[in-house]
Amino acid sequence: MTVLQSGHITSSALAPDGGKRTFATDHPYITKDDFINTAEAIGLGIDNTHPLYLSGELDKVILRASGAINRICRRYFHTQTIWESRTGFSVRPFNPQLVTMVLANSPYQKINQVWIQVLKWFIQIDTSSQSSYLQDFPDLGYYKIVPLLSSSGQGAGSPIPAAILDHVMLGVLWTNYTFGYGTALTGETVNCIDNLYTIYQICYGNRLISDDQTFNVYKNGVLVNPSLYSVEYTNGIITFDTPNIVTDVITADFTTNQSVPADIQEACVLLTSHFLGQAISNPLGATSFSIQTFSISWGDKSEVKKRVMECLESYIVRLPKII
Repeated sequence: MTVLQSGHITSSALAPDGGKRTFATDHPYITKDDFINTAEAIGLGIDNTHPLYLSGELDKVILRASGAINRICRRYFHTQTIWESRTGFSVRPFNPQLVTMVLANSPYQKINQVWIQVLKWFIQIDTSSQSSYLQDFPDLGYYKIVPLLSSSGQGAGSPIPAAILDHVMLGVLWTNYTFGYGTALTGETVNCIDNLYTIYQICYGNRLISDDQTFNVYKNGVLVNPSLYSVEYTNGIITFDTPNIVTDVITADFTTNQSVPADIQEACVLLTSHFLGQAISNPLGATSFSIQTFSISWGDKSEVKKRVMECLESYIVRLPKII
């Protein structure tokens, strides 16, 4: 089965450090094993023997539900590292002022890189822990910075005189940051789930792995070359190219996204069950079905949207976008 991925953009645009520019993407907020253990899944008759579970279609529906949550809240909750840019600011080298960069996602865990761009030239700003140029407000989702430049400029490209950005808003402020509610784990035991000792799965409750954060696999304490195994990040499954033996101990370092808020997970369960219920029980799109004293309502009458919005209300970003 092809491992499910969503929102991965193949872009020719390069980031300021010369690498590939990375964008925020949708990821599932629950695993299919999480879902089949809910009352909603039991009511729908979906378990680990159901065709939707075995075919991977359940993963796709969960991803749809998670994407819908992101659209409603105008933000992402799982941990990932991306580039974000803001246009239209000046440096004012002779009268330095704080520049506020409001990021699209919060809370953020770390500001990794900050660059100033003019045309195709870049200057990197010191973001180290000892830096006096950066003020962090990770819980509020923004930082403040004094982008002081020397009169001659410093950077990888041609020097950029600070005077260029004094009165004219030619600058683009680039930020590489890591955000989300994921939790980094180290040395987690991974259990074998087949008789050949090739397929292993992370313990239940931590299986939703962030695919762009640190991921290391160890066999008996020795780091395994990534070319010797493949990973299904949505369900925490590691498949080795060659069999291990029964006494081998497999552990891993990774970031789990199953530490996102319970409200987000509950909304994902509700939307997933709603999508499945519509598809399984109501493929023709009827609004209701009645037999004597028994009736079922679908769509808006089911009040699923209302219940989802109650879960998401405190997470919705209603501030205007700053560009």
